[in-house]
Amino acid sequence: MPDHNNRKRIALLWGTAAVVAAVVMALYFFLKERGYLEIFESTEALQAYVSGFGAWAPAIFMLLQIAQVIFAPIPGNVTTLAGGAMFGFWPALLYSVTAIFLGSLAAFGIGRFCGKPIIYKLAPRDVVDKYLNVLAKKQRMTLSLLFLLPFFPDDVLCLLAGLTGYSWGWFAGMVLLTRPWGLVFSALVGSGSLVMPLWGWGVLVVLAAAAMFFSIKYGSRMEDWLLSKIRKGET
Repeated sequence: MPDHNNRKRIALLWGTAAVVAAVVMALYFFLKERGYLEIFESTEALQAYVSGFGAWAPAIFMLLQIAQVIFAPIPGNVTTLAGGAMFGFWPALLYSVTAIFLGSLAAFGIGRFCGKPIIYKLAPRDVVDKYLNVLAKKQRMTLSLLFLLPFFPDDVLCLLAGLTGYSWGWFAGMVLLTRPWGLVFSALVGSGSLVMPLWGWGVLVVLAAAAMFFSIKYGSRMEDWLLSKIRKGET
């Protein structure tokens, strides 16, 4: 009898995950077909769109956050910043962490059950091939490090992690420990809760501009260097 109940709970869990993934994918293709993905071009456009749903705005915001994990071309920083402006820091952080967690699990499940053909449709082929070789050795520390460090495509890594044989429990715990940190900063900035003097913002702007410059000019080299170090550590 206990085994039967466990099977029923597992079946219900998988059924729920499949429904969520199907709804998110349907939403994405609907938005893409109707040209609504333009709302992701700025936080103002996204905020105006989501706010139009009234009481349903938090649910729509979370669905869009889940979608941006699964469909790599959608920029996640725009959604989190807009969420901070719409809902305030704590609600935006709660919505974002919940949605990113669910989206990461959904992406993991898509990778596990659908395989590379679907992943190639959801993410750039060159990025998929580049990181698939890195994750093929199933080094848990490697994946955790990639999630924590900049320059690495977290959303694509969730899809690829599904191909590696990691357990659901370990992957879920790792996501909760590594992914929320960037969301905290984005929600703070979007909500205006990050209060600093004018000179502090000036320093932040300069640092951000410098980081963007080095990311554009040297980001690919730094990424390749870090990957080479990770590969050496695995041999």
